Amino acid sequence: MKIYRFIHSYSIKILKEEFQLSNGDILERTAKISFNDAHNNLIERRKYGVIDKEKLYELINSGKEIDVSNCYVKNFSLSDYKYKYKLSKEQKVDLKNFTAVQSLFESEKSVDFSNANFIGEKTDFSGTHFGSGNLSFYNSEFGDFPVSFINTSYSEGNSNFQYVKFNNGNVNFEDATFQNGDVSFVNSYFGDGFTNFKNIHFGNGDVNFRFSTFSKGNITFDKSVFNGGDINFSKIDFGEGKVDFRRVDFGDGDLDFQEIEVKGKQKIVFRRAKFGKRNTSFRDLHLNESSMDFDEAEFNNGKVDFFKAEVKSISFSKCLLSCYIDFRVDSCDTISLKQSIVQDIVDLNPGLSKMKLNKLNLSGVRNMGDIFISWDDNRVLDLICNQTDTSLHDKAEQFRLLKEEFRDTGRYTDEDKAYIYFKRFELKDHVESLKKESLIKRILYYPSYVFQKIIFDWMGLYATNPFRVIFSILVVNLLFAILYTFFMNDTNVISCISNELSITAKFFESLYFSAITFFTIGYGECVPLGFFKIIAPIQGFTGVFLMSYFTVAFVRKILR
Repeated sequence: MKIYRFIHSYSIKILKEEFQLSNGDILERTAKISFNDAHNNLIERRKYGVIDKEKLYELINSGKEIDVSNCYVKNFSLSDYKYKYKLSKEQKVDLKNFTAVQSLFESEKSVDFSNANFIGEKTDFSGTHFGSGNLSFYNSEFGDFPVSFINTSYSEGNSNFQYVKFNNGNVNFEDATFQNGDVSFVNSYFGDGFTNFKNIHFGNGDVNFRFSTFSKGNITFDKSVFNGGDINFSKIDFGEGKVDFRRVDFGDGDLDFQEIEVKGKQKIVFRRAKFGKRNTSFRDLHLNESSMDFDEAEFNNGKVDFFKAEVKSISFSKCLLSCYIDFRVDSCDTISLKQSIVQDIVDLNPGLSKMKLNKLNLSGVRNMGDIFISWDDNRVLDLICNQTDTSLHDKAEQFRLLKEEFRDTGRYTDEDKAYIYFKRFELKDHVESLKKESLIKRILYYPSYVFQKIIFDWMGLYATNPFRVIFSILVVNLLFAILYTFFMNDTNVISCISNELSITAKFFESLYFSAITFFTIGYGECVPLGFFKIIAPIQGFTGVFLMSYFTVAFVRKILR
C-alpha cells in the first residue's frame, strides 16, 4: 500500500546563518522548517536557504538559468515581477532551466507562475512543497523537454494549471500529494511525451481536466486517489496514446467522462479501479476503434452511464456490480460481463439509443439483480451466437441465465425463446463432447440425439408451443395414413377396408383408422391384420405420448 507524504502543517524558523547552494552560491539566511502531519506529528525537519524574491526577479530579468533548489521562497509572483518591470499582464516571462528541487514556496495570496514561458532543457520541481496560499501556473508553457513535479506536495490552497501547454516533453507528477484545495487542468495541452499522474493523492478538493488535449504519448493515473466531490474528465481528447486508470480509487464524488475521444485502436484501462457511491458518466463517448477495460473493478451504489456511447468494446469481467449500469450505447461491438456478479440493474433495453451491439458475453454471470434486455429489440440470439471466444456450453449457460431473468420479470414469450436455445446448445454441447469418446459410445448415443431433436425440439419446441404439437399430431396421423394406404395395394391389412376401393377412398379410410388408433379410441369395427398388428400399437403409443406432450405445453402456456 502506498504511503503518501501528507504535509498538513509546517513551522518556519529563520536563522542568521549562511546556507550554501549546490552551485556554490552563499545565502545569508537559513530557514529551519519542521513538517507535521494531520495529528501534528513530525514528518521531517529540513534546512533551506532563504532567497529573497527580489533577487529572484533580478535573475529572471537577466535571462540567467534559475536554480532555487533547497530554497525557501516567499511570495513569489510573476504578476508582481511584470508590475515591477512594467510589463503587460498577458506577456510571457522566460524562465530558463528553472530548477526547484526540494524547495518550499509559500505566499500570503498566491504562488504565481502564470504566463511563464519555461525554456531551456528542463524544468524540475521534484520534491518541492507548495505551502500556504494558492498556486497558479495559468497559461504557462513548457518547451520540448522533461517537466518534473515528482513527489511534490501541496497545502490547503487551490492549484491552477488551466491552459498550461506542456508541448512534447515527458510530464511527470508521480507521487504528488494534494490536500483540500481544488486542482484544475482545464484546457491544458499535453504533447507527444509520456504523461505520468501515477500514485497521486488528489486530496479532498475537486479535480478538473475538462477540455484538456493529449497527443501521441501514453497517459497513466495508475494507483491514484481522488476524494473530492467532483472529478471531471469530460470532453477530453486523449489523443493516440494508451490511457491507464488501473487501480485508481475515485472516491465517492461525481465522476464525469462524458464526450471523451480517443484516436486509433487504443485502450482505456480501469482495471481494478474503485468507483464510489455517486454517479459515473461515460455518456456520448467517441471511441469507435478503442476499447474500455473495467475488469475486476469495484462498484458501489452509484449509477454508471454509457448512454449513447460509441465504443469498440467494453469489458466488465470479474466485477462486483452493486450499481445501476446503463449500457444503452449507440454502437459497440462487444460488451462482456464475464464472471461478474450483478447485484443491481444492468440496462440494455435500447430506448432512445441506436443500440448497435454485436456481441454480449454473459458467461459465468451470477445474476442477483435484474438484466433489462429484450429478445427481439436487442437481437439476443445474434448477441450470443456471434461470440467467437465462447464454447457451446458457455452459450447454453448464457441462454439459461436469460431464461431465468425473463421468467423472474414475467416476460414469458422471451423466456420460451431463451429456453429453446438453451436446450439446443446444451444438446450440441453434449454431441461435441462425445467426439472425445469412443466410437461405440458415439453410435449408442446417436438414437437418443435423433429422438431429442425430432420429438422434443421439432415437434414441440421443448413444450413451449402447443400449436406446434397439434401440427405435429396432424402430420403424424397423415404419415401413418399414407403408410397404411401404401401397403394396401396387394393385401388386406385393415379389416374394414376393402382392396376393391379406389386409392382415394382407401386413403380416407386409412386416415380414419389412423385417427382412432392415434387417439386410442378403438370403436371395434376396424382391426389391424398381419404385421400391422405391430405398427398400430406403435401409433397408439405415439398418440398417447404426443397428447401428453400437448397437455404439458398447453397447461404451461395457460398457467402463465
